[in-house]
Amino acid sequence: MKNHFKDLEKSSNKNLYLLFLSGLVGLTAGFLASMYRLALEIAENLGRGLYRTLVLQPIYLLVALAVILLLVLLVTFLMKKYPMSAGSGIPQVKGQLQGYFKINWFTTAFAKFIGGTLAMFAGLSLGREGPSVQLGASMGQAVSEKLAQTERHRRILIASGASAGLSAAFNAPLSGVMFTLEEVFKYFSPLILLTCMTSAIVADGVSRLIFGSAPVFHFKIIASIPLHDYWILLLLGVVLGFFGAFYNISLLASQRWMKKIKSLYLRVLLSFLVAGIFGLTFPAVIGSGHTLINSLNLSLGLGFLALLFIFKYFISIVSYASGVPGGIFFPLLVLGASLGSVFATLVINGLHLPETLFANLVILAMAGTFTAIVRAPMTGILLLVEMTGTFDHLLPLALVSLVAYVVADLLHSAPIYDSLLENMLVGNEQKEAVSEEGQMMFETMVQFDSQADKQLLGNLALPENCLLVAVHRSGKDLIPQGNTQLQAGDYLTFLIQRSEEKFARAEIQKIFMEKENAAQ
Repeated sequence: MKNHFKDLEKSSNKNLYLLFLSGLVGLTAGFLASMYRLALEIAENLGRGLYRTLVLQPIYLLVALAVILLLVLLVTFLMKKYPMSAGSGIPQVKGQLQGYFKINWFTTAFAKFIGGTLAMFAGLSLGREGPSVQLGASMGQAVSEKLAQTERHRRILIASGASAGLSAAFNAPLSGVMFTLEEVFKYFSPLILLTCMTSAIVADGVSRLIFGSAPVFHFKIIASIPLHDYWILLLLGVVLGFFGAFYNISLLASQRWMKKIKSLYLRVLLSFLVAGIFGLTFPAVIGSGHTLINSLNLSLGLGFLALLFIFKYFISIVSYASGVPGGIFFPLLVLGASLGSVFATLVINGLHLPETLFANLVILAMAGTFTAIVRAPMTGILLLVEMTGTFDHLLPLALVSLVAYVVADLLHSAPIYDSLLENMLVGNEQKEAVSEEGQMMFETMVQFDSQADKQLLGNLALPENCLLVAVHRSGKDLIPQGNTQLQAGDYLTFLIQRSEEKFARAEIQKIFMEKENAAQ
């Protein structure tokens, strides 16, 4: 039984060892995510070059069609053989950390890397961030299976790998840490913060050695939005909130529609053909969209900017709904930038505002769109700060993100990654059941206004075979007893049976989460 309680030991050497493993995870995850980022850039450039060649020499169209059919065959094979490699990767990591999936890290990382690269070569509108998160988590799992001492530490290292993957994908270590806390765990833990920060910083260092330290986006912020024009930001936040809710609804609906096509090969083929058509007729919207964002400006005109937004939305929805390996993270930022450019053109021309505010509104729209869709406002704010390399628009970013969040919440739009994970669990199409013997530990926090807040421990109906072994409060450990009154902010360590992990987590969530969130 002693081994089961290693997490309660107060040895600093244990934590130092875990931080060392986090650094190792950051090194391996940063390298793999950087290689994936490099592979996608090469694949996207090659694909764009081939589409330009086909436009000039259409005689090769039949050859190109044969290549597409072959690529579809390869991607479909990988998706069938390794189903956890399909889609974004972020829902899979969330499910793995919550005990829903047991994933083979090597085959998943291999299939994700190859499948995502082939999809980018074909021009599908998918991002690198979701796969990078999953690749990083795979490296965390690889290290933890060999070197971690407890199941809890294994989960923490997987989460650290996810932070490292996002950090390397965007040169954004703070965003990588915040995303894991805000989106994956949804609570703050000092140990998780330290390990994720270690991995993210190391991964960012690896990424900068390969790609340099320049910001991902090259917007020139010349002027600030005057305070008397902040009402425009309120309007922008409302627009983005409505769009975020619409995007979530349409993405989930498109997945349901795609599943009506029984053949996985035909689903993937449809997405590749749509990308091919746009590659020949409107190539600005294919691929990740990085070059598109940096090319947005007021001189493109309202009509063209509106077409960019509509076509990018369509190809992004079709690309992801097919289940092809690739993320929605970066494409939704591109959609936010496109919608922001339309909004900026309207208000600058209509209200005779300075043209220098165009870049400001585009950046704000990206953060607001991310917040409305993912519902992780702090991550969105930090991400745009790190990706643009400037803090000048921090207050407007916070304001737009707040309004977009509130509007999306009022429209009862669930966070997209939670919805995608729920679809995976309900559909059973990609589910790999976890069936393990033994016990494990996990940690949760007493949230404000939860059932457990200000309640005696003896009055709580905890699940059977679920033992509360420690209460951490203000840097001290309390021995849990029936008359122990829990407080918001307490960290609780539970010992549960592995075979009952999913049920135990769900029941504990109802007790210790905020009442509104637990009811959802």
